[in-house]
Amino acid sequence: MAIVPHDQAPRHSFATSPDPFRERPGTPPAADHRVRSVLAAPRGQRFSRPGASRPTTPRLGPFEPVNTPPETHQARRERLLRQMRGNPRVAYMLEHGELPHWMIVARERREQAEREARENRAARAADEAFLADLPGMVPAKAQGRHRAPRRKRNLSTLAFGVALHSGLAVLAVVGQVVAIAGGFPF
Repeated sequence: MAIVPHDQAPRHSFATSPDPFRERPGTPPAADHRVRSVLAAPRGQRFSRPGASRPTTPRLGPFEPVNTPPETHQARRERLLRQMRGNPRVAYMLEHGELPHWMIVARERREQAEREARENRAARAADEAFLADLPGMVPAKAQGRHRAPRRKRNLSTLAFGVALHSGLAVLAVVGQVVAIAGGFPF
């Protein structure tokens, strides 16, 4: 069975009501030329994606002008503020600022703490430099990793060796006792 377009398909005699979407002769087309251009576009390019980047090749469709420059962040912000001119939340934001007061205070406290930490580090570095000049007062350097403590293998290895040696010595003594008791000649 062949696939034919809808307008070329045979009409059945039992269809009593006329198709309301079918174009009548002498009337303008029911579908706008913009809809037809969207439907004629290749799959994946029919509709815009707001989060996606703009295509590098200019589109020749009726909705988008050719070679539009990319919109800057400031221009987009101004355009959106113009669109939301009557919104009371936008008016409040423009009057009081973009950030809530507690966020501004938290940022100031964070910056103050960073400033104090920088000053403390500079003072400590000056003290350490002074101590390094004195004989026998060299400050200890930080060694190893900053997160995980260094593993101390020397004591655990020594303990394992002592236990192994003791076990072998006990085994030798027990073996000699069993051999003597059993009458095995040496």
